[in-house]
Amino acid sequence: MTLPQIKPTTTQKVSDISWQILQQNNQLLPLRALDSHKGDHGHVQVIGGDYGYAGAALMASQAALVSGAGLVSCATRPEHIGAYISRCPEIMAAGINSGLELLPFIKDQPHNKVLVVGPGLGKQAYGQLLLQTVFQQLQLSPSVQAMVLDADGLNLLAAKPLITGSAIDFSKHEVIITPHPAEAGRLLNISAAEVQADRIAAAEALVEKFSCTVILKGQYSLIAGKNSQGELHIYRCLDGNPGMASGGMGDILSGITGAVLAQFIALGLSPLSAAKLACCVHSKAADDAAQDGEVGLLATDLLPYIRRSIQAHAVVEGIALSAEANDAGRVE
Repeated sequence: MTLPQIKPTTTQKVSDISWQILQQNNQLLPLRALDSHKGDHGHVQVIGGDYGYAGAALMASQAALVSGAGLVSCATRPEHIGAYISRCPEIMAAGINSGLELLPFIKDQPHNKVLVVGPGLGKQAYGQLLLQTVFQQLQLSPSVQAMVLDADGLNLLAAKPLITGSAIDFSKHEVIITPHPAEAGRLLNISAAEVQADRIAAAEALVEKFSCTVILKGQYSLIAGKNSQGELHIYRCLDGNPGMASGGMGDILSGITGAVLAQFIALGLSPLSAAKLACCVHSKAADDAAQDGEVGLLATDLLPYIRRSIQAHAVVEGIALSAEANDAGRVE
């Protein structure tokens, strides 16, 4: 496949967005009701962290917590549990060695739940079995309806597109994928250079191929997907800086995205709205964290700044209407 074959058939307008634009248009998370409880704000379940990659799933879980998820659990290798609990005891860490052991984990908590699959998952048998179990439950279980797919979850999907025995179809679910250019290229059977040559076309092709919402990472990350009316929209995030070119930044984005998606599901908002906010919050937090310099910026340096960026500072009336209206192009 060459790049001209994935070009959109129509010229797609790209709208610039930033954290400041979302703030001005009342599209951050609203203040919580005084009588709210943790069940109102979603349950993020992170699946990953094979040997050698324990930190990825841990960082995604931490990011989900500071992004407002009511509950965060993590399925990872049993050997990692002690480190997770000592680093962040708020994470409900479960030792998982097989797809069979994963089943009760992902069947728990049927409401407002989002799986975050891929951080540190690896491409060996462990990752393959866990991803196969997730995809099977996505098709079979009513408790598994929303997912963020990243990192080796995407690499395994590209390498084994028929891993469940049938074509992968996300159209009936709320799925956000977060590839960098190389991962996007693998999913589209083209090179990373071809993706970079026309990022807009690549983002649109991913939306159409997998029937999902896409955050195509890179300088001015692209957010592409369809709103509740089925209309395709593409946005370009203006926030971010070169200090983000370090390991773990994608894991932080995955956790933020899972938490925002879980909370937006509870508010009745679209995955596209969730992806826009998650991407801008991630980049804004990185900009704030880089005030002391971009070189040496760590992914975990973003954690305290995420909380400052994700929530509105005043009660917002009609946030659902304003967020969905923006997806339809009312506010750019």
